[in-house]
Amino acid sequence: MTSSIAPGSAEPDMALIGELLEDISRNAPAIQARKLLVEHYISVGWLDAARDNVKELQKHAPRDGDVTAWANLLSKKPVPEEESSPKDEQTTKKKHATPHVKLPANLEHAKGDLTHGYKNLQRKAKSLLTDLLHLQHLQKKQGYPASNNVSKLKAITEGETVEVRPPGSARSVAKKVQEEPGNAFNIIIADLEDMMKWLRSPRGKHEGADNDTVREALVKRVQSLESALTGNHKLYPEVALMHIEHESLGKTYVNEETMLGDTIAEISRDNFWVTEDNYAWDMEELAQAITANGGIMRNPLSRQMFTTKDIRGIVSHPAGKKLAALQVEQHELSKGIRAETITQMEKLGKVLLDDQTSDALPSRHAVDEFLAYCATCESSSSPFHKSLKVS
Repeated sequence: MTSSIAPGSAEPDMALIGELLEDISRNAPAIQARKLLVEHYISVGWLDAARDNVKELQKHAPRDGDVTAWANLLSKKPVPEEESSPKDEQTTKKKHATPHVKLPANLEHAKGDLTHGYKNLQRKAKSLLTDLLHLQHLQKKQGYPASNNVSKLKAITEGETVEVRPPGSARSVAKKVQEEPGNAFNIIIADLEDMMKWLRSPRGKHEGADNDTVREALVKRVQSLESALTGNHKLYPEVALMHIEHESLGKTYVNEETMLGDTIAEISRDNFWVTEDNYAWDMEELAQAITANGGIMRNPLSRQMFTTKDIRGIVSHPAGKKLAALQVEQHELSKGIRAETITQMEKLGKVLLDDQTSDALPSRHAVDEFLAYCATCESSSSPFHKSLKVS
């Protein structure tokens, strides 16, 4: 163990940080794990986080040499000045004296002005946010890096005040989800958003990680959350990451516009969805297109069949529930195989028997369509989106 690490000399290892936080939450006070965490925080320059953990160590191991060394290293001691004459000291005191602040006579009127001014700021931020989303779309088209100010403007428009803190353990998030299962998705997406903000402003300054580094750290966080969560909640972290990539990380997609010509950036969170072929969709538009195509689960733009995973997500989404036209009551299923299934199997069998092509392309397409039908049946009663409430 050493305390002579140069602050800011390394890159943050989010996997290590996550493991150490997990160990601390399970085996408090976990002195050795916390010491390793302090050492890593100092090495990457996250001094505020290091100070918080040193304070905890001082409670449990006040005589530890490393703890004492870190406390001295991180203490904000004034730099000693050269001896000066009393006259110089008086001049310095006058120069640095705090000016007297006179409060307004009518505080209520001042509060009203402040509230009115903030509302004006929010209105201007909303207008700027719309312009910035269009600018971001043009930047993507021209290959320029997109602006990172979207999340900041959103915070102003929504009246958010965020205190940037190091992320807690994945287990603590899972515990909160268990306590509030109806708010599970919002809890998880808030956790990923907080981690993103912390990575970008680790010391209260906008000098943190770039989009690629943030995404890499968020992917690891998603994996940790999926391991800690149970049941259908395991599906939420991946969906939350999909929204954050769209809203804050400048991800690009195969298509730049929706089927009705709107920009991808303008799709609301409630309707936004990305399929495995990296097409971004307005779910209401996609549901209408699939319905017009007879309910066949085919990508309207590429004309390729959607994967089983995509079909389950589409049919489970609130905007895609009407596509689950084949869902029936449980007592009806007990009567035997539904007639539509027999029809689909006959259609598949006919194509397989008639196909004499060398590449068997008609057979493969027929199999894809039949698997898509089966996936629709499986997804018709999926509980995933019943508790997926986005904000």
